[in-house]
Amino acid sequence: MERGQPVPSPYLLLGGHRRQPRALSYASGGHVQQLGRATRRADRECGFADKHLSEHALLLFGIGDGGGGPGEEHLERLAREQNLAGLPPVVQEPSERFFDRIAAEIGGYDTWVGELYLERHQGTYTTQARNKRANRKLEIALRELESASVLACRVAGLRYPAAQLERIWKEMLLYQFHDILPGSSITRVYEESLARYATLLDETQVLTDAACTAWFSTIDTQALAEPAVVVNSLSWARDVWIQLAGRWRQVSVPPLGYIVVAWAASQALPDCLVASARLLETDKLRVRLSADGTIVSLYDKEHQREGVAAGGAAKVLLIYQDDGDAWDIPMDYVLRPPQQATLLQSEALVDGPRAILRQSYSLGASRLDLQMVLSAGSRRLDFITTVDWHERGTLLRARFPLSVRASEATYDIQFGTIRRPTHRNTSWDLARFEVCGQKWVDISETNYGGALLNDCKYGHGVEQNVISLNLLRSPSHPDPVADRAEHTFTYALYPHAGGPGEGEVGRAGYELNVPLTALLVSRHEGTMPATVSFLHVEAANVVVETVKQAEDGKGIIVRLYESQGMSVHARLHSAFRLAGASEVDLMGEYDAELPINGSSVDLQFGPFEIRTLRLMTADPVGDSA
Repeated sequence: MERGQPVPSPYLLLGGHRRQPRALSYASGGHVQQLGRATRRADRECGFADKHLSEHALLLFGIGDGGGGPGEEHLERLAREQNLAGLPPVVQEPSERFFDRIAAEIGGYDTWVGELYLERHQGTYTTQARNKRANRKLEIALRELESASVLACRVAGLRYPAAQLERIWKEMLLYQFHDILPGSSITRVYEESLARYATLLDETQVLTDAACTAWFSTIDTQALAEPAVVVNSLSWARDVWIQLAGRWRQVSVPPLGYIVVAWAASQALPDCLVASARLLETDKLRVRLSADGTIVSLYDKEHQREGVAAGGAAKVLLIYQDDGDAWDIPMDYVLRPPQQATLLQSEALVDGPRAILRQSYSLGASRLDLQMVLSAGSRRLDFITTVDWHERGTLLRARFPLSVRASEATYDIQFGTIRRPTHRNTSWDLARFEVCGQKWVDISETNYGGALLNDCKYGHGVEQNVISLNLLRSPSHPDPVADRAEHTFTYALYPHAGGPGEGEVGRAGYELNVPLTALLVSRHEGTMPATVSFLHVEAANVVVETVKQAEDGKGIIVRLYESQGMSVHARLHSAFRLAGASEVDLMGEYDAELPINGSSVDLQFGPFEIRTLRLMTADPVGDSA
């Protein structure tokens, strides 16, 4: 939507007969209205690109940021232009009739394949970073609450918090309104929404704690000294170092399940760690740094491959002049020489299984504190960052030149991935100087690649072999103090063998965003065993995204999707005996019965296909194990 302009929103033209447009339909909300001067109407008829296909066109309009709806002038123009010589007639009717007409002749239309990229408003991927972080964290917290509540309901009889979940979800979705989450609203909006995000996150955590307390109370822990329950809500097994009560343990947790560990038992820590101002090293990776704090080498010891481009420097923190507003970054901002953040001090240490380098930087009037962390057994180099940001009209980017070449990069999006060019061959390519992505972006050759992961960032720039991540920007309109505050976020460099599928980049992105939950518990009797996987899938590329109670209270909803763009057969196993299974739509309706085999369901997935199941469970896991 164009900001601050009392004019119609951009119109949408759709095809029909192979004649000149007979009627122009103009839609606002659920009804169709006409709008505009005669000359504008004639211009739009002449500029109708699909006039050889269609005699109908639809215009969506509204009063800019006012929320749409016709005014008196619009209605007057409608009356005058319904039958005006030289112009196509304007029809006022419900917009669904337009779609009914064009659907009747759908056989003559072409199909667009790929992304419909908006060549404007790239600044909204980054502006108001605290809101974007709060949204990401609350979405994940609600996912954790849903799955924990399902288990507490099934094994401990706790009431599922349906009303609370609905209320919190609805308020969070309200803040995804197009001028809030994109960062294009006024100061007051962010003062109030950030306070509400914090309250909602606290409420969600209280409900999750109650569900875990009830669920954990059913686990038999009496045989273990200082028992701890470690929970994995992702749909694959995870092997991770965890610290509790000042002690580190490496735990292997089953998919969508838990394990009880005797935390008092001793475990040897790895002895392969090195940490200094110029070197971090573990069993998997060796990182060398220059005097200015940038990375000059990321050597993959397992695959004997250098990850940083020859002669390049990675993790370079660059500050650009950015005179754009909340919506738009000037396309030519990269032509202005950036300033590089100045390293103030470094401190290296080894903490259990982690090699850490702490760095402090000055950024104009701002300060950035960063921890570079390598963990034993992990291929992920984390950059845990805190910024006290006071800049105006600037943009902060982290830059990573990788030792790979590819004509396309792969980006994480909702329920799948998308590929975009890494070159600037055409005007369309040039417009993609800043693109959106969810948890990661990856550049890979056939046998090796590198990904940049994040826990709350969305603006990326990829050109040739260089990945850049937009960390912060500080426009002054419409919020004159946008993002002048303290920020915390984490991004990570993840080198890997093969492409993003073989390299399990999607899993790495999830794992950065969804850490394991670990809690020390008391010793007590219980009916639940020491370890259980409640759900798991026999297909590495199928992800269980959602586990929740059905909205009508009948059964468990499990939503899965194919994540790598390939057809695959998958078998979903449940630790509960299944009394029935059906496939439903995204609203949890229109059940189609599925065959079950004891406690499993066989499924066939097409590329990036989303499937939603309703599972009717019988016995608690303790009785059926």
